[in-house]
Amino acid sequence: MWLNTSTQVLGVRGENPTDRPAYAGVVVEVDGTRLNSTEIKLDPGDSWEGEYQLRPELDALKDNHTVTVSTFGDYTEFEFTYEIDPENPGEVEVPRITNVSVGNAVIDGKPSSVVNVTVVNPSIQTYSTKLMVHTEGTDGSFYPAIVPPGETETITVELLDDQNTEIAGEARLYTDDFNESEGGIHQVGFVGRAGGSSEMWNESFEPVAAPWSEDPYQYHNASIGGSEGLAERASGGVDLWGVPIVYFAGSLLLGAFVLRRFLTG
Repeated sequence: MWLNTSTQVLGVRGENPTDRPAYAGVVVEVDGTRLNSTEIKLDPGDSWEGEYQLRPELDALKDNHTVTVSTFGDYTEFEFTYEIDPENPGEVEVPRITNVSVGNAVIDGKPSSVVNVTVVNPSIQTYSTKLMVHTEGTDGSFYPAIVPPGETETITVELLDDQNTEIAGEARLYTDDFNESEGGIHQVGFVGRAGGSSEMWNESFEPVAAPWSEDPYQYHNASIGGSEGLAERASGGVDLWGVPIVYFAGSLLLGAFVLRRFLTG
């Protein structure tokens, strides 16, 4: 039995030196989670070898890892150090947000705008992940997001944004404290509209103040203008009789141009 701590490859070999058939079982656990269980029958003089790729199944939130190999009545334990960045885990399997779509739904009997966030957990490990979504109109919507090993779940997150409008925001998948970078696993940005298409892109995880803190983080997206039009923004909020002042300026310029053409024509 051997373990290459550089590549995290485990090798196991069994032999039957007796003159009778022998039965054995091999159980391999990685960071406390079962990776494989094998039953073996060895005829007299036969041998068996197994090789296990451990790196993809390591717990990405740990630096010190344990591998246990158990057989009937005995076990061997290996320990080694391997630091993993959950945002850039390399070959280690870590939960990820794979899709985001903006939509409408009825939440507790009330029509609401929502964002459907799909999370996949390709690892054998179970991560106590949480999901926080911020948008222009929602200063943090929190949901548990514990996805079983090897499964995919879509979480419907209620938003406070108006329905059927373009909605942009951020979705953060994390563990531990929301405002600590060590707990960050994945962050994406998104924009979309119910009944239309939604786009998603990866972002570097940014720890920010939680909604329940004294000075909570607020999301802003300069490309989303909300209900304010170009004329309103150009007028700086100044209007006459409810009409943006930029329209009056434009009318004066047009009138001057027409008068000049009339006098010189």
